[in-house]
Amino acid sequence: MRTNLKWRLAALVALFAYLVLAVIVVWWLAHNILFALVMGLTIPCLVYAAWLVATGSHGRLRKGYIVAGVGLVLFSIELVYFVHNNNAIRALLGLAALTCVYLALLSGLRKQYWARARRHGEAIGQISQFTHPFLIINPKSGNGRALKAGIPERARAMGVSVLVTQKGDDVESLARRAVAQGADVLGISGGDGSIGALAKVAIEHNLPMVVLPGGTRCHFARDIGLEPKRIADALNGFTGVERRVDVATINGRIVLNNVSFGLYADIIDNPNYRQHKREVSRRVLRDLLSGTKSTYPLRFRYKGQQFSKAVQVLVGVNRYTTLDIFEMGHRNCMDEGVLQVTAITRLTDSLFARLLTVMSIGRLRSSNALQDVYEWVTPAFTVGAPKHTIVAGVDGEREEYKTPVTIRVMPSALTVYVPAEGVRSRRKNPFDLTIVRELWQAVAHK
Repeated sequence: MRTNLKWRLAALVALFAYLVLAVIVVWWLAHNILFALVMGLTIPCLVYAAWLVATGSHGRLRKGYIVAGVGLVLFSIELVYFVHNNNAIRALLGLAALTCVYLALLSGLRKQYWARARRHGEAIGQISQFTHPFLIINPKSGNGRALKAGIPERARAMGVSVLVTQKGDDVESLARRAVAQGADVLGISGGDGSIGALAKVAIEHNLPMVVLPGGTRCHFARDIGLEPKRIADALNGFTGVERRVDVATINGRIVLNNVSFGLYADIIDNPNYRQHKREVSRRVLRDLLSGTKSTYPLRFRYKGQQFSKAVQVLVGVNRYTTLDIFEMGHRNCMDEGVLQVTAITRLTDSLFARLLTVMSIGRLRSSNALQDVYEWVTPAFTVGAPKHTIVAGVDGEREEYKTPVTIRVMPSALTVYVPAEGVRSRRKNPFDLTIVRELWQAVAHK
């Protein structure tokens, strides 16, 4: 796609705003080194205090309140400094104004880019022509997002057969019935559980599917570039382009996002979890940290080493951003053909403090960056346990399996149709250096 002068000028102004922001920040830090150090300690201090208070009782709770007090004192010092320092106020106002300009330009450029990409995709004829499209809508998912956006009416106007589920309906059965009646593409608006059930049928029958971000978290939909606030836009997948993405299997069940063993599985295994998520999570964490609950007996191997215990094992379909505080949980690639395993073998306050430090300054770049934290990629992963069954969190849902459990990646197994611009990348931290490089490429490209 060729860029016009208006596009390049907008990118140039955004790049200039970014550079001016960087200069102001560096200048201010150079003239306020002591204050910058104090400011840098405040947020980690308050977050660590929140961790102690949320997971503690008695002595831990008192320690948490003390750390919180220290953090509040530091914050008060910073506030007084800003109130009595005109230069600091002017610098802050300047930064705020420039940031608003930069973010507005970046948002406009992104919107234009994907609009141009869609027109380009349509122009070169990469458009599907389905004859019997079928869409299943969960009306309660995402607080009724699909119905509020008028998705049933919009889809029917496009010639799509629509079925709005009722209480007790099984998505997989409905999908199989649609296939038997001649559906040549299966669409779904719902949570990841519903998407996974439909994906199983689509893969079995070698059919494509269209995903609408109608769930609560929309984990999978977001990672293929769909935005919940623009759910109606995702209907363009029915006249869109084909993309192949990876999934995984766990004892025959399709996995779209990840499988979790240990801590998270224990939390969602509690019968009161849905009604009291915060209280249940806090209690499980408190029991682990106090020693009331022992580390989970999870058996797995890594680089020839046999592990018999772990606090948490997360197996993701493709690579997840794990320790970047601005992009945690993002997947930048959906067709790399690997599983990413992240294992935490011990949970302590000191580990949380180290995690907080790493998340504040950058990503985990190697398995040796943090003690008791291991991360690697593999095409398959097996986990065992002393008991005959094990509870797992599969795409956020509680499941129970016979042990040992093996998860395998299925490269490019799922065919997804998306709007004509293709799979959008998830929004990145706007101040990431990759954004700067992209802006420069937009300026230099002719």
